[in-house]
Amino acid sequence: MTPLERANPRGRIGLMRAVARGDMAVDDPAFAEAMYYCVGCRACETACPAGVEFGLLLEDARAAVETAQAAGRPPAFPREMLLDALPRPGRLRLGARLLRLYQRTLGRMGWWSRRLARRRPDLARFLSLAPPIPSQSRHWRIPAELSPADVAGESAPRARGTVALHPGCVQAILFPEVNADSAQVLAYNGWRVVSPDGFRCCGALHAHQGRREEARAQARVNVAAFEASGAETLVSNAAGCGAFLEEYGELLRDDPDWAERAAAFSDCVVDVTEHLVKEGLRRPVRSFGIRVTYDDPCHLIHGQRVARAPRLVLAAIPDLDVVPLAESTWCCGSAGIYNLTHPEAADRLGRRKVDRIVDTGAEMVVTGNPGCMVQISAGLRAIGSPIRVIHPVSLLRASYELPALLPR
Repeated sequence: MTPLERANPRGRIGLMRAVARGDMAVDDPAFAEAMYYCVGCRACETACPAGVEFGLLLEDARAAVETAQAAGRPPAFPREMLLDALPRPGRLRLGARLLRLYQRTLGRMGWWSRRLARRRPDLARFLSLAPPIPSQSRHWRIPAELSPADVAGESAPRARGTVALHPGCVQAILFPEVNADSAQVLAYNGWRVVSPDGFRCCGALHAHQGRREEARAQARVNVAAFEASGAETLVSNAAGCGAFLEEYGELLRDDPDWAERAAAFSDCVVDVTEHLVKEGLRRPVRSFGIRVTYDDPCHLIHGQRVARAPRLVLAAIPDLDVVPLAESTWCCGSAGIYNLTHPEAADRLGRRKVDRIVDTGAEMVVTGNPGCMVQISAGLRAIGSPIRVIHPVSLLRASYELPALLPR
């Protein structure tokens, strides 16, 4: 994206060393800009033969920038608003209701959108990226508990244990059907699924933006909620959340009261597709006869090193033509809130991703992260493409011919 040496992992590590040696000030705007220009996709970790954990280094560097309140950080809007709302479900749902109201009124008026784009391009971009917001009423939320008998009735398999499903914050608001489909698929495969009210935002976006203490506070809440759930496994269906949940042990390693609990928690985290493949899934029955392609979310392929499981889930669905996607492991430009803080760079990545998807001739693109779903959907809408974006468990639920738990 840029020929500058400081804009690649080696260059950024060189800048971090310069700050550590005292040769460069942490509040130097050039340092802050270099740290935040990175998408944080962690592809460099996959490629690095030395196993350097660049993601952790980047979070530490950004935390130092935030502490110094350095110039060169991303603009306050919408970053501060989102980071403030994500750990607070009530505030997040209120914001979603307001956004839904906007989409159904002013958002339909072309003249208003053009005027807003001229006067407040940052706000206009934030509004344009959002997919259609579903109702935030209670009947759009997944049950606190779902048993195999609730889903499969008399054909329910023998109970295999209890898993906790982390609903996420963005996922629960923008794509509640993915949580519902995940719970149904897990229950249909013999798992009792619980989703405690105590779960909160995983804290990934806060950590990625240098807010480590806020991330630690949210981690403690989630660890306690999981411990109280009685589940043996914590299932995540959002790649970014899952990758960060797996790092709670590292995040809280210096907290004597939580280090051991956090490490045990991290050992229990697994992506939904990996859990289904590892434990064995029932044979899907419905045949689709359509062409799909799969895009690897960065924090699933590079963060969790999960590549085969989603593809094996798709391979189990009858008569599904899965075609390879060129550059499937490249970032789509979402990268948490990167598509809001660095719109031009994110748009270049997004356009490249959409072009590769269109080249496949697929009718659907399958991916397992809400940020990727938002970014790719927005890119496809921008070119008027009819290609749908769907989560792998949603396709699997449909192939099981299970009635949708939430309205569609």
